[in-house]
Amino acid sequence: MEQKIKGIILEVKDYKDADKLSKIFSLEQGIISAKFVGVKKEKAKFKAVAQPLVFADFVINKNGQTNTIIQADIIDSFTGILNNYNKTMCAYILLDLIRSILPAEKTEQDLFVLTLSSLKNLENKNELVSTIDYILKFMSFSGTELTFATSNGAVYLDTNSGNFTSIKDANFNLIDKKVYATILDINNKVVREYTEAELKQALHLLHNIIFLKFETDIKSFQFI
Repeated sequence: MEQKIKGIILEVKDYKDADKLSKIFSLEQGIISAKFVGVKKEKAKFKAVAQPLVFADFVINKNGQTNTIIQADIIDSFTGILNNYNKTMCAYILLDLIRSILPAEKTEQDLFVLTLSSLKNLENKNELVSTIDYILKFMSFSGTELTFATSNGAVYLDTNSGNFTSIKDANFNLIDKKVYATILDINNKVVREYTEAELKQALHLLHNIIFLKFETDIKSFQFI
């Protein structure tokens, strides 16, 4: 049975001698696995398609539990991201969040649209700001929206819930005010100049929060 989908390739792995297995975040079906047959051969038709970050129209042949890609037309390969190391690493954070946390075959069309929009922002704007913005929205989509402190005083990270609080507790971690302000401002759409150090520290703090909330380590954070 043939199916048509629009999707972003999240991951590609070698399979057998000449094939590759991919995970695709699709508009219609959420995350699905699909095989590229013979794609490792020198003149393979889908060689340019079988790459992470490719956004394409796919035709998939479904045979039992096996999906095989029989047609693919690239819509966008995000070359502006792939030509920049920092942008590429930020894009992989987005892909890894979806791949690692979003349940397989759970359709999230709003999240799909947001992901496409965020990838374009990564390509054309500050990639660190765009990544922080996406992470905050992703947590909201996943039902684990980040809660912020209710006062302007000291801010702590509740290591049980992964949320910010103004309550002091022996088990809570004190948060740097500048890093907290960076996350809060991006969440509230406050436009200002951020230093690269503030943004990177904010990203690594969000990585810790993701681990607390989802018990999942997104390894691509380590390259930022």
